[in-house]
Amino acid sequence: MLLRRYEAVEVPVPNGSTLTRFYFPDLPNLRNARVNAIQLYTIGSISATPNTGSAMVTLADTQKSFLTLYSGDLQLVYNCPILAFNNLDNSANNPFVFMVPDIDGMVITWTKSYISLPSSLTTTNVAYAFGVYYTLPLPTQQ
Repeated sequence: MLLRRYEAVEVPVPNGSTLTRFYFPDLPNLRNARVNAIQLYTIGSISATPNTGSAMVTLADTQKSFLTLYSGDLQLVYNCPILAFNNLDNSANNPFVFMVPDIDGMVITWTKSYISLPSSLTTTNVAYAFGVYYTLPLPTQQ
């Protein structure tokens, strides 16, 4: 039997950063979790990130962002446009998809996974915000 769960996740962009790659932080609740879907939140969806209240990455910067996901040492998703994970239709200028990709139980190594861009962000001291839908097996009874 599986228990369905959700966790809000943020990837911060430090003030003054000129980096073009931003790694996910360690996410203890999601270690060894089977991820079913990842949902991206844009500035058109929420005005601040859910965990820290940080400002959101601009839509222009989100449009040039790509997601890479690892499972162990295996790179399973490489440079997927991050907007492929936005299924919230909230304005005429906010691109979205009808359904987020079905990840089908992938166990993600978060500290190896990252967001990349071809050039540095135009605005810093912001964050990317995601919702992660996952399952954990219930403990076996003895």
